Amino acid sequence: MKNQFFYKALRSSKVAGEPNIEMEESFNINCVIRSGWIADESGELQYMVLLNDMHDRSEDVPDIDIKTNKMKGIKRQRNTYQSQIILRGEDINRFKEVTSVL
Repeated sequence: MKNQFFYKALRSSKVAGEPNIEMEESFNINCVIRSGWIADESGELQYMVLLNDMHDRSEDVPDIDIKTNKMKGIKRQRNTYQSQIILRGEDINRFKEVTSVL
C-alpha cells in the first residue's frame, strides 16, 4: 500500500519493571490533518501527527448527586477521540520527505 507510513512506536510493557517495547506500526498518510512539534510533560519536544479518524467511545462512569455528593448509580458517557501519533528519530525525517509538497 503506497499511502501507508510505517514507523517505530514505543509501547509501555504491561509487566512492572520491564522496559518499553518498540513496535512497527503504520497510518494512512491521506488521513493526516496536521503535524508539528509539541512539548511533553517534561518539556522535551516531540513531533506529533494528528489524524482525521474521529471516533466515539462510550464508558460507564459513576453518576454523582451534586447535592449529597453520593453515587446515584452509573451512567454512560460518550467521548470523541482522534488519533495522535508521536514520531521519533529518523521517522520524523522520513515523514517530512514523504509529505513534502516541494
